[in-house]
Amino acid sequence: MKRTPLALGPTLALLLTDPVHAKQLCCGKKVAMTFGDAAPEVQLLSVLLWGAALASVVVWALALRRLRRAPGDRAIRTMAFLDAWRAGGPLLALGGAGYLMVNFFVAVYAYEPVSRYQEYAPGFAEAAMILWAGFQAGGVAALVRAHLNGRLQLAAG
Repeated sequence: MKRTPLALGPTLALLLTDPVHAKQLCCGKKVAMTFGDAAPEVQLLSVLLWGAALASVVVWALALRRLRRAPGDRAIRTMAFLDAWRAGGPLLALGGAGYLMVNFFVAVYAYEPVSRYQEYAPGFAEAAMILWAGFQAGGVAALVRAHLNGRLQLAAG
């Protein structure tokens, strides 16, 4: 017997009974809108992290092409690049999210009167977007590094 996750049941029930309301709840604000409303430093960090994920895939593809010809020095440099982003992507994201959280808490403390959650929610969305981008950069680098490492071991014998 298959079990569905707990959150899937109410979501499906809402989707089946009231699809318009469900769409507004889950898909009203998109990542692109969050990115567009973000501060320039948040946008820069997000682009850097997503670029690192893309660069990891490109470096991995080029390394696979070179590996077919002859394994060598470049594989070690490729592995070093992937290792750096595997660890550095999430750490950079945590630093960016920490910066945003400090700004958030200063805003909560410094400005009167206390605002509603909806006014602070975009800041939380920006922090979550940075974390998401960092985990994507680290995750992609870890996956392609593991694959490349396996290919190198196969080529070595």
